[in-house]
Amino acid sequence: MNVHIKSALEIALTRSGVAWLRQAILPRSSVLVLAYHDIVPTGTPRTGDASLHLPQHEFARQLDLIARTHEVVPLSSIFDGRAAAAPRVAITFDDAYAGALTAGVEELEQRGLPATVFVTPGLLERITWWDLVATEGDGGVPDHEREHALWKLGGMQEKVLAWAPPAASGDRGRLPRIGSLEQLRAAAGYRHLDLASHTWSHANLSASTPKELALELSLARDWISQRFPRALSLLSYPYGLSTHAVEVAAEENGYSAAFRVTGGWIPDIDSADRFALPRYNVPAGLSLSGLRLRLAGIGTG
Repeated sequence: MNVHIKSALEIALTRSGVAWLRQAILPRSSVLVLAYHDIVPTGTPRTGDASLHLPQHEFARQLDLIARTHEVVPLSSIFDGRAAAAPRVAITFDDAYAGALTAGVEELEQRGLPATVFVTPGLLERITWWDLVATEGDGGVPDHEREHALWKLGGMQEKVLAWAPPAASGDRGRLPRIGSLEQLRAAAGYRHLDLASHTWSHANLSASTPKELALELSLARDWISQRFPRALSLLSYPYGLSTHAVEVAAEENGYSAAFRVTGGWIPDIDSADRFALPRYNVPAGLSLSGLRLRLAGIGTG
């Protein structure tokens, strides 16, 4: 659908009041987990995979909207099974981009809102393969390249870059990076921010051998817990991909729950599969009206 037509429809639906009506009938025990990636600091150009990098001012507007219409809760609290006065939303970030740890946390702290960052220790301070190979025109990774990278090369950074030359190899200084240990520690100083695991190297666990899978899960868990004793025993699957075998391995490696990056509302956490929990991936470029509809359960899957 044409982006302008889509935007006009979203505005019309929001103004019609359908979002308020839909939100009013959501079970008060339900929760929506939002998945963000990078927050681009004000004054910094957007580069890399365009769908992942949300400008700081847009993130600020989204937080204000979420806080007006929903109860924003820590991710760990969604398992308490309580009913709330308003629908609950938990905010998460995958990958621990430097922008999320700085500009993102800055906006959260100004509003006193909680969030969880899923960390990939093996990628700290690096530029990811998906940002390096993203085309300069639309800022995306072509579908055929992404499929090959994920399933033939296992989503592994070095293998993908050996196969697909970086599109931005001459201008790496402008590309976003995953944060440093120092930035993680500074962000963790915000008392409403939790850290959890996003595996060691961001491999596609569904394409990993049993040995590789166990290492991805255990190395990340141990690294994070040793440096951040308050870290949560939660996991988000890289690329949002999992299989039954991956989910069993996550439980066997000491995680208490795990999240995908697709889906929508969790109607009842007590009856949900703890190792295949959905999230709504918030793409950069989603309009404020579009987010309002998704917060009401319209279009989240």
